[in-house]
Amino acid sequence: MKDQVDIFNARGVPATSLNSHLTPKQMRERIEEIKSDRFKVIYIAPEKLFSEDFAEVFASLKIDHIAVDEAHCISQWGHDFRPKYKKISMALDRLPIRPVISAFTATANEKVIKDICKLLKLQEPAIFKTTFDRPNLFIDIKLYEDKSDFVLKYLKSRQPEIGLGLIYANTRLDAERLSKKIDKEGYRVGLYHAGLTKKERNRVQEEFFADKYQVLVATNAFGMGLDKDNIRYIIHLNMPASLESYYQEIGRGGRDGLPCDCILLFGLKDVMVNRALGKSRVYFKWRLREKEEWLDEMVQFTHLKTCYKQFVLNHFGEIIEPCGNCGNCLAEIIEVDQTIEAQKILSAMYHTKGYYGQGTIVIMLKGKLNQRIKDKNLNKLSVFGIMKDWSEKKINILITDLLLSGYIEKVHEKLEERFLITTKGVKLIKGEEKFINKVKQSIKCK
Repeated sequence: MKDQVDIFNARGVPATSLNSHLTPKQMRERIEEIKSDRFKVIYIAPEKLFSEDFAEVFASLKIDHIAVDEAHCISQWGHDFRPKYKKISMALDRLPIRPVISAFTATANEKVIKDICKLLKLQEPAIFKTTFDRPNLFIDIKLYEDKSDFVLKYLKSRQPEIGLGLIYANTRLDAERLSKKIDKEGYRVGLYHAGLTKKERNRVQEEFFADKYQVLVATNAFGMGLDKDNIRYIIHLNMPASLESYYQEIGRGGRDGLPCDCILLFGLKDVMVNRALGKSRVYFKWRLREKEEWLDEMVQFTHLKTCYKQFVLNHFGEIIEPCGNCGNCLAEIIEVDQTIEAQKILSAMYHTKGYYGQGTIVIMLKGKLNQRIKDKNLNKLSVFGIMKDWSEKKINILITDLLLSGYIEKVHEKLEERFLITTKGVKLIKGEEKFINKVKQSIKCK
């Protein structure tokens, strides 16, 4: 808000904002100025529309135009962490005269667009859509277990002109751990998450915009409305919960039109973490199903063998040719006969009658003994340990490839997942067809 208010005032347009940085006295003074019609433009957070000190004032104002930014948050298919966005229309209903209303977002598919129009009660709205494509964003995904190791190697490889970077982590703990490791390597690193005090968060934001850091490690609490033009790389330490979240976050890079690396580090625990975060909140059953669909789409994205950008833009209803400048377009994709390994996985699912999820299947194939394996006597099955020479990572990847290729399907029952073998999978078990898998090798050039 502060940056945009400063731009208006610099151009001679009286503007202000009501935000959490103000003291109670400053807030009262600012509201009195608003009541006296001193400003042409006022920035507020949706939460302020329902606060005791401003709700009544808002309802008494004669407003010509209301612009809703980050409008995807209004939709039931959008983000969940700003619930007051969904109630903006309730505040609008209290106005004496309904003003012109505009809604803006960088990421909205057709479902979200319809929801925004409905929930804001837009009357015969004019809808303007530009391309979602950002050619200067280089997207790549790396299956990496030791993610901090990758980050440190990446930072070292970009010296001496490393540029400003932003690293997103799902949890405060992950952000804190990584920032400490980066700091020990001698980089100027900042840390931002919702657990910091207001004063600490303000300081980090100011120092970030003043280019005092080489890299900022943050949770997704940082960045909504971010408008900084010189971010040269964005690394996701964990898989985001949806493509909308992912594209919103990488969209903060390269706003000056220069190249920006967007690297997603996918670890096999990311799916479990995202699922656990989803279950930790109270949702309707249809909402949980929707979140599972988002998660499945993200898993498909991380295991993609074709153009990353083509996949993302297709999600938003835009059809493009392969971009020629992403991790898959520049990588060598080879075909490998993995029929025998695939048959072993399908046999494990057949012998366990589809009662177990991916984690148990992997451990059983590896031949590892834990209490669950012992309790269910899975170590006595003929398939126990038949892939002991394969790493858990490789088995997990192959299971996902079989899922995406239609040899198995995943069903959710009582928030638990299990796998069923499809007709196509039965043919593979019987040797009636082969499983020729596409395997990503290395990037040829960048």
